[in-house]
Amino acid sequence: MSGLENALNGKSVAILVANGFEESHMTSLHKSLVLTGADVKIVSPEKGVVNSWHGNGWGHFFPANAHLATSMSHHFDAVIIPGGSRHVARLISDPQTARFMRGFMEDNKPVALVEDASKVLAEADLLEGRRVIVFDDINETLKEKGAKLAEEEIHVDDMLVTSRFADDTLVEKFADRILNYEPEAWEAA
Repeated sequence: MSGLENALNGKSVAILVANGFEESHMTSLHKSLVLTGADVKIVSPEKGVVNSWHGNGWGHFFPANAHLATSMSHHFDAVIIPGGSRHVARLISDPQTARFMRGFMEDNKPVALVEDASKVLAEADLLEGRRVIVFDDINETLKEKGAKLAEEEIHVDDMLVTSRFADDTLVEKFADRILNYEPEAWEAA
């Protein structure tokens, strides 16, 4: 990852989480993205603080920098959603999630999803025809919603990166997507 130091200076990345997100995913992704120079913001449907899940119980509280209800995709260059079944269910139950993510997908902005986070886009009908990694108990949902399944640990489908792990490989592929993102002419106008 040393080659990415400060590579994302001036880029704004949202980490979308709700109560119950996998703590190790968010903290490692946050740290790695900060090292790339990105301006990282935690976006959440929770106001003020959001509670992680760590191991077999509730983990630490983290400050939410932006409230999901007032956040828009055009505020950010990219978004990443860590795994964690509790927070995935909470995000799916909030209609603001679909609105927020639809903006990224319609503008073909970089999106990274870890483990079961693909279900967030599937339930919002945003994965039809897209290829994502297989992950345990969500595979049927992904197929029902029109997604194609990849038997890899990490897969890149245009600006969409899905991974089984929240690691440096994911951050490297995600950073590459951010650096290669070219907004359509109508977006720049």
